Amino acid sequence: MPLPSDALPDYNGPETPVQRSVTVLHVDDDADFCDLVSIYLERESERLEVLTAADVDEALDTLDAVDVDCIVSDYEMPGRDGLEFLETVRERELDVPFILFTGKGSEEIASDAISAGVTDYLQKERGTDQYAVLAHRIENAVEQHYATREVERGFSAIETAREGIAFLDEEGTFRYVNAAYAELYGYDREEMIGKHWEMLYPEDHVQQIHEEILPSVPENDRWSGESVQQRKNGDRLVVDHALTYTDDGTLLCLVQDITEEKEVERTLERERRRFEQFIDAVEVYAIFSLDTEGFVTSWNQGAERLKGYDGEEIIGRHFSVFYPEAKAEIGYPDELLETALAEGSVQDEGWRVRKDGSRFWARVLITAVFDDEGTHQGFLKVTRDTTEQHERVRSPDAPKDLLDYALDVLDDVFYLFDPEGNIVRVGEQATMTGYSREELLSMSPLELFPPEVRPRVESDIERALETGSATTEAPILTKDGETVPFEFRKRRIVDEEGNVYVAGIGRDIRDRRRRERRLKRQLAQFDEFASVLSHDLRTPLSVVRGRLELARDTGETEHLEQAESALDRLDELIEDLASVMREGELVNDVTAVDLGAASRSAWDALETAGATLAVATERTIRADEGALARLLENLLKNAIEHGEGTVTVTVGDLEDGFYVADDGPGIPESERDDVFEIGTSVKEGEHGVGLASVKQLAVAHGWEISVSESEAGGARFEITDVESV
Repeated sequence: MPLPSDALPDYNGPETPVQRSVTVLHVDDDADFCDLVSIYLERESERLEVLTAADVDEALDTLDAVDVDCIVSDYEMPGRDGLEFLETVRERELDVPFILFTGKGSEEIASDAISAGVTDYLQKERGTDQYAVLAHRIENAVEQHYATREVERGFSAIETAREGIAFLDEEGTFRYVNAAYAELYGYDREEMIGKHWEMLYPEDHVQQIHEEILPSVPENDRWSGESVQQRKNGDRLVVDHALTYTDDGTLLCLVQDITEEKEVERTLERERRRFEQFIDAVEVYAIFSLDTEGFVTSWNQGAERLKGYDGEEIIGRHFSVFYPEAKAEIGYPDELLETALAEGSVQDEGWRVRKDGSRFWARVLITAVFDDEGTHQGFLKVTRDTTEQHERVRSPDAPKDLLDYALDVLDDVFYLFDPEGNIVRVGEQATMTGYSREELLSMSPLELFPPEVRPRVESDIERALETGSATTEAPILTKDGETVPFEFRKRRIVDEEGNVYVAGIGRDIRDRRRRERRLKRQLAQFDEFASVLSHDLRTPLSVVRGRLELARDTGETEHLEQAESALDRLDELIEDLASVMREGELVNDVTAVDLGAASRSAWDALETAGATLAVATERTIRADEGALARLLENLLKNAIEHGEGTVTVTVGDLEDGFYVADDGPGIPESERDDVFEIGTSVKEGEHGVGLASVKQLAVAHGWEISVSESEAGGARFEITDVESV
C-alpha cells in the first residue's frame, strides 16, 4: 500500500526518451571503421548523435566534457580493453548503458562481458545490416535505463522489507504500514490506517509506553528495545522495537517478532538447570548438552576427564572442536546434527581430539531434544573412549587376507580404508607424503588433502562404498606443505567375515599434467591465430565493404581511396601471420643444448654496440638448437633496441626454466598482455613480428612464456615448463 497522496511530493516525471535526442560515444581504435559506424547510425535514426574516440583516454576526456546517454565500445584496443574501460566508467559513478561492439568474439569474452555488467553485447558482422541492429539496441538500452531509474525512486524497498515499518502522525495514528507490519499483527492494512497505536498493546503496557518510551524518543533522537504487544486475535508477542521522529514530526516505527527466540531461551535455561542436576553423577561416559546450533551449554565430570578441558574453557564453544581439523573443516559435525534432528538420533565412531592435541577413538550417540510441544531445544551427546578395542581391530594382521596381493614393491601408493574412512593399511610408498606409516595409520585420510578438496574426496570414498568403485584427481598435501597432483582409483572389497573396505592405488600424475599443459598452450596459440583471422582481418574487410557501398550510393571516389588503404593493411597482416606460423614448423630436432653457450652464440650474431650480456646459467636443456637460437636472438635484439645500445641483458635460471631480463625502460604493465600478438610494434614507428615469433617458438617446444618487470625496472621474459637434462 503506498503512502497517502498528500504525503508524496508533486512530481510529473522526467523528459521521456521519446522526447529527447540520444548522444552516443563510440570508442574504436580503427578510425576508418569508427567513421563508418557514425555515418550509418545517424542515417538509421535521427535521434542519434554519435561522438567518436580512438582509445580509452580520449573517451574519458570526452566524458569529462560532454554528457552522453550511451557508450558503444570495441573490446580489443591498445592500452586498456573495453571491459577495463567499463570498470573505469563505473568507478566514476556513470551508470549510462554500455554496449560492447566487438569483432573478437568468443564465449569467454561474452561471459566476461556479462559478468562485468555490460548492458548489451554485439559482435561485428559482415554487411551493413548490423548497424540497424546496433541503432535499435542503443535506443532500447537508453529507454530502459531511464525507465528503470524512475522505478527505483519509488517505495519498493519499504514495501518488500522483511521488517515491519509504520509511519504515525503527531496524534499517534497510523498513516502508513507496510505489508510485513500488518501481517505481523494479523490485520489488513486498511484496518490499521487511521487507528491509534494503543490498539497493538495490552492495557497493562499502554501506560509504560506513554510515561517511559515515548518521552525518551525526542530526548535521545531514537529509542530501541523489546516490547510486549498483542495481535488482532489477542495473542501476545515480543518484538524488537525501534522508534524515531522525522523532521516533519512523523514517528517512524520498525518492529521484528522475537517471540520464538525468547521462548527458546527460557526453555533451554530450564533444561540446562535440570540437566546439570544429574549429569555429574555419570563419569564413565562424557555427556554434553548442546544448543540447537551445536554449541556446548553444559557437561559432566566424565567429559572434563576425557577431553582435558575445564568448564570455563569449553562452555560456549562449538562441539566440532573435538573432531580432527580435516573433518571439522568439511562440516562433518554439523552433518551429524542434521541427521540427529531428522531421524531423532545418530551414532558415530571415529577419531576425536583432546585439548592437548592427542587423539582417541570414540563411540558417540547424539540425540535431538524436544519440549512437550515438539519444539527443538538442542542435543544430548554421549561419548565413550573405545581406543583399546579399536587398536585390537587395527592390528596389521587384521585384514591380512586382503593384502597379500598388495606388495610394498609397487611404484604406486597402496591404501586401505575402513567404512568410517579411517586408514587401516598403507604401502611403503605412502611415506612420500613425509609421514611415517605409523603416523598415517593414526590419521584421517582427509588430512592428506588441502581443505578445499576434502568434501569432494570424502564424497568419492562414500561413492566407492556404495557403488563399488570411484576415481578421484586431487592434490596430496605433504607433511612439509607441498602439493603433488595425484590420481586415486578406489574399489570396494569384502573379506571372508563380511567386513567392507575400500582398497585403492594412488599415482603421481605430475608428468601427465605437464603434457596436458603443453597441449593446452599449443591449442591456445592456434586460437590466437584464429582470432587474428576473425578479428584483425575482419575489421579492414568490413571497412572495404562499407566504403564500396557508400561509393555506389554517393558516387564519391574518396571512399574508394579509403577501401584501397584498408586492403594494404590486409596484405601486411597476412604476411606477418604467415611468418610467425612458419617458426613453429622448424621445431623438430630436440636435443640436449647448453643454454649459456647458446645465449653467447646468439649475442655474437647481433650488433650489440655498447650493450652487455651477463650469463648466469650453467643449465643444459632439451630444445631444438636452431629454434632456441632464434628465440634468444629475438629476445636479446628486443632488449638492445629498447635499451638504445647501453643496456645490460641477463640470462639466468628459474626453477623450471630460464629468464632473459634487462635494465632498459621496460614494458608498461598495460601493454604486457599484447606484446606477443602479431602486428604489435616492437619499437615506435615499426611494425614487427619478433615477439610473436618468440611465443610461437616457445609454444612449439611446449614451453610457457610471460613478461614482467625485472629487478632493475626493465623487461623480464620468463620461459617455464622447460625440461632440464
